[in-house]
Amino acid sequence: MAAEQTAATYYNSDDADQFYAPVWGGGDIHIGLYEGDHECIAAASRRTVEALARLIGPLEPGSVLVDLGSGYGGAARYLASTQQLCVEAVNISSVENDRHRTLNHRSGLQDLIRVHDASFEADPLPNGCADVVWSQDAILHAGDRQQVLREAARLLKPGGGARLHRSDGCRWRDHNGVIRHCAADSSG
Repeated sequence: MAAEQTAATYYNSDDADQFYAPVWGGGDIHIGLYEGDHECIAAASRRTVEALARLIGPLEPGSVLVDLGSGYGGAARYLASTQQLCVEAVNISSVENDRHRTLNHRSGLQDLIRVHDASFEADPLPNGCADVVWSQDAILHAGDRQQVLREAARLLKPGGGARLHRSDGCRWRDHNGVIRHCAADSSG
């Protein structure tokens, strides 16, 4: 719980919000894929979202994607608008969530994205609700990363997939095997 509180306090602070919104671009708070030395952070960050979205492949319109640690919701808006996904965005920062909701309304995506003020270690969503669980640059803030994986396993529909990005090395991984293992371990 200490890690959750630390993350919430930091991301709810004026300092963090006033850094990430204007400097980082205010839509995504992600590690960027840069094409040049003078490229802005927002463009490189968006390129990361686009590259990672290609890795989940096409989904049927109306499929449900759960975004754990959604921040300002840039990835959620991109995925909702490009694939017509229903996104359940879970994030612990009320400041980020307020901006997320505002940006969703400005983009006309409020009917496709629901923002939940919650921890990704104990989110309010029902079992088996997600076709895909997505998390980008967020799980590093978890106090219990195994619990986050158990939550992901709980959320997934049978045959669903998890796509989790780690910013400690910028690797994108398909964690379905780990998710299945955590689900088996947590069931008894």
